[in-house]
Amino acid sequence: MFGLLLYILGLVGLSPIPFVADLIGTTEPALKLLISILIGYPLAVFYHKFVKQHVEYRNLFFIITGLDMAYYNFGISLYHNAIPAIVIYFSTMVLGPGKINAILTFVFNMTYLLAGYVVTESEDYDITWTMPHCVLTLKLIALSFDLWDGQKKAKGEELSANNKVTALEKSPTFIELLGFVYFPACFLVGPIFSFRRYKDFITDKFPLEKETSVYEAQAMKRLIQGILYLIAFQVGVTVFSMKYIQSDEFWDTSIFYRHFYCGLWAHFALYKYISCWLLTEAACIRFGLSYNGTETRGDRVLSKWDGCNNIKLLRFEGATKFQHYIDSFNCNTNHFAAEYVYKRLKFLGNRNLSQLITLLFLALWHGTQSGYYVTFFNEFIIIVMEKDLESILNRTDFYHKMWNNNAVKYVLYIILKTYTIVFMGWSLAPFDVKSLSKWWRVYSSLYFSGFLLFLPWAFVYKPLVIKGLKAVGAIRPKTQ
Repeated sequence: MFGLLLYILGLVGLSPIPFVADLIGTTEPALKLLISILIGYPLAVFYHKFVKQHVEYRNLFFIITGLDMAYYNFGISLYHNAIPAIVIYFSTMVLGPGKINAILTFVFNMTYLLAGYVVTESEDYDITWTMPHCVLTLKLIALSFDLWDGQKKAKGEELSANNKVTALEKSPTFIELLGFVYFPACFLVGPIFSFRRYKDFITDKFPLEKETSVYEAQAMKRLIQGILYLIAFQVGVTVFSMKYIQSDEFWDTSIFYRHFYCGLWAHFALYKYISCWLLTEAACIRFGLSYNGTETRGDRVLSKWDGCNNIKLLRFEGATKFQHYIDSFNCNTNHFAAEYVYKRLKFLGNRNLSQLITLLFLALWHGTQSGYYVTFFNEFIIIVMEKDLESILNRTDFYHKMWNNNAVKYVLYIILKTYTIVFMGWSLAPFDVKSLSKWWRVYSSLYFSGFLLFLPWAFVYKPLVIKGLKAVGAIRPKTQ
């Protein structure tokens, strides 16, 4: 096994990883992670050539290759990822696939993950066993809810359209569960996917033989995109650096330069995640896991292979508001948050409260450092402002006239694009530096501009905007 071989070479001092990591200016754990992600694609090719025809060995192949990756990256710490899988298997056997099991799974997995963060987390970007564990946490929580939904479905209870698709009438076997947990293309950095998708994949519900040329071409396209974004990230971080943002020299530049620099830093920093997701999606497509039904284009019916898509590139690159970032970035995690947290809080009767709790959950899922909570709080206040302002402007004629004027439309696009890039930098900086002292220094250099713009919106700016538009007769009454 490749991962085990590289691990042994490292122990005896023969591994090329330290030299290559130093050569390209990265850390050994980061390079090992990248190698493991890249291995996913050739593993998919190997699977189709030598394993797929042996149905009884499919799960075993995924378990062995996933464990190999875990051992290569985390050594003996790989046992942490097996414990929650064992727990949910036995809890489902003892308690049954219902409400109590779902609650227990949620509490146990989040507690285990947070305990891992407390033990391993630092102010740097850590690559430890908690990285795949945070992905695993969501997968197992979703699995427990899908089992509960399957029980509801059997009783004839009402389910949403999405819940009907993922609901499970039967619990997975132990080997199916481990194959789901250690699936090599997604084990380390995601994306997450439902057990229903995995089950359909390993039981030949997807048209792999019929659509081979289609998904192979799609996989190669994503692989090339992933490599290009990886190169763009490497170039970007040599030009825009958080180390410089925290330096004394950064304070000597103009306030406008600081905002633009921080925004461009964030844009390229996100390429790190985008490149990883594109590379893992390429492997998922090549395995055949990503089948997502068909669509009609003209008189043609085409198969779709975007079931494990975690980034919508055109929407991300063309974003003119923060909702575009949410819709396009880390799509599968956002889908989980919407389906298994936000919508399950419907009983609260307050959308803003449900959204705030959902964002708090996502911050907690990322770690215990204050920077995570600041970033997700930023997302909350920005989205509230954007939705309010858009709702108000949509009631004015001049707003629609501006977007219908080609010359004005392009000017508006440039303004909004600049706004999203600049304030994405402001919003993301705490997430990257994590600790209070570091993000406070960054925010001080930006004069806390985001807080001054977004926090007072509801009680200062919004009433002034509405009053001003009413004064000039530009705003229409709300339609009932």
